[in-house]
Amino acid sequence: MNARDPALTKRKLDSRHEIINAAAICIMKYGLEKATMDTLARELGSTKGRVYHHFRSKNEVCFAVYHQAMQFCFDAVEPIVTRPGPANEKLLAMATAHGKVMMDSLPFQRSIRQGVNAYLHGPVIGPDTEAERKVLAELIARRNAYEDLYRMVLQQGVDDGSLSMPDVAIAGRAIMGALNSLVDWYRERPGQSRANKTAIADTLARTVINGLLT
Repeated sequence: MNARDPALTKRKLDSRHEIINAAAICIMKYGLEKATMDTLARELGSTKGRVYHHFRSKNEVCFAVYHQAMQFCFDAVEPIVTRPGPANEKLLAMATAHGKVMMDSLPFQRSIRQGVNAYLHGPVIGPDTEAERKVLAELIARRNAYEDLYRMVLQQGVDDGSLSMPDVAIAGRAIMGALNSLVDWYRERPGQSRANKTAIADTLARTVINGLLT
């Protein structure tokens, strides 16, 4: 059996994903600074050796968590951006999808929020190598690209007359700030239904977007 064996490759990917999931939970539980490789190993019920087999440092694990958090958002929203229809309907659907992602991947979204705050206010952990600095720059660019999806649809709304705002860039920032705040106040209740989550996401989206309608 070698590295090209599909079964072996799948096991490695599954192990890596399990570590990333556990890391997101650790960051949410303990905070960015206190979420160490030791706490991650305990969360996994494994050894640090297993973690280091896939990741060389805590920074590398955190970057993987942030990347996955953003990928969840892209996967939910990108298909909406390209579909036909007036911009106001697309923007509402995008905002609702974003809200659902926030709730469905809460540990990841809280982790990336901590990471963004750390970056903006002086990182608790900073990139130690040129490679890590490059990854951080790529993640920031990825985050900006996601916000650009909203700005693009906002401009479409101005052009087709379905949305109105004095400044597209500021409106985009305001939307993202309001939607992302969900991770600060949302708490999942035992037995909470999918319909209830959808209702929360829809109400938040309408609250945020309705002020932009013409």
